[in-house]
Amino acid sequence: MTWREITAEELNSLKKVVIVDVRSPCEFAEEHIPNAINVPLFTDAERETIGTIYALEGEAVARRQGLKLISPKIPELIDEIMSKRVGSTPVVVHCWRGGLRSESVVSLLSIIGFDCWRLTGGYKAWRKEMLSEFDDDPYALTMVVLHGHTGTGKTEILGKLKEMGQSVLDLEGIANHRGSVFGALGLGPQPTQKNFDAAIWEAVHSFSPGLVFVEAEGKKIGRLLLPKFVFDRIQYGNRVLVEGSLGARCQRIVRDYTEGSKRLSSAAKQQAMQSLEVIKERLGGQKLAEVKRLAEVNDFSSVVAILLADYYDPLYSKGIANNQPYELTVNGDDPDLAAETIVKHCFTAHTIQNH
Repeated sequence: MTWREITAEELNSLKKVVIVDVRSPCEFAEEHIPNAINVPLFTDAERETIGTIYALEGEAVARRQGLKLISPKIPELIDEIMSKRVGSTPVVVHCWRGGLRSESVVSLLSIIGFDCWRLTGGYKAWRKEMLSEFDDDPYALTMVVLHGHTGTGKTEILGKLKEMGQSVLDLEGIANHRGSVFGALGLGPQPTQKNFDAAIWEAVHSFSPGLVFVEAEGKKIGRLLLPKFVFDRIQYGNRVLVEGSLGARCQRIVRDYTEGSKRLSSAAKQQAMQSLEVIKERLGGQKLAEVKRLAEVNDFSSVVAILLADYYDPLYSKGIANNQPYELTVNGDDPDLAAETIVKHCFTAHTIQNH
């Protein structure tokens, strides 16, 4: 048995595969192929040391130092990679650009008779292939785009649609951001741009041809840019308007942002105050002071009502008007009924169009 080369395009055509990324943990965290397993050849500190030696003393010295660091790890490294295979599932090893690290590992695996592949060009080639695919936009998908004011339940409806077995592209979930000035409140850090792109690629590849449900978004969610093909499809997708009563909207927003506790932690409250500064000119000094006062006493229902009336609704109304006409209007106060109505309407309309 020996190792062979596989291109990024060939890798993406495989239905089952074990992808082993032998780069350092910090490289893997910054960018990786979806579902890849990190089995690092070097630690972050070791990689930095070798890089310094390479810069100061040259490639030959850096390679010898690398060999010294790798040698004691070889048995454990090989055992870990071998343990990842299930049955005859292909194993593909890669580093950043298909260089010495991945070549070293597949060579060692071949010596002991373990059949595997090396990704030609490494992660760099895979990302290039992914971006080329995004540019070509070959996906046989029709976007159904949910529009509506903040708090009408668009995200909740997407969740119900997913439970019903529909294809759902949850961009805010992937971005770990709710898509507004307060969108990061109470959430952890967003993924890197490269991992965000890769997660969208993975989601799109999981969909069967047909309808995909998504929420209307701008070009950015937090600090992350939508791939152009996704943004373009949102602009020209089939539009559904989600409405809702003010009371239900306020209740939903308070629940989502406080995780049902109706209170914010001190860190989250500080984060909210910083976000308020971003919109203080739109709110005006008097409203801003009132919102801060209400937040201090945890009256978030009143805070949300003011923000909806004086910031969010005026901001969103223009966009909602510009996207008319809508194929369907539903009420998000009952997300289950809204999801059922959307599915019934969209699949009936889609079937008629296809005949």
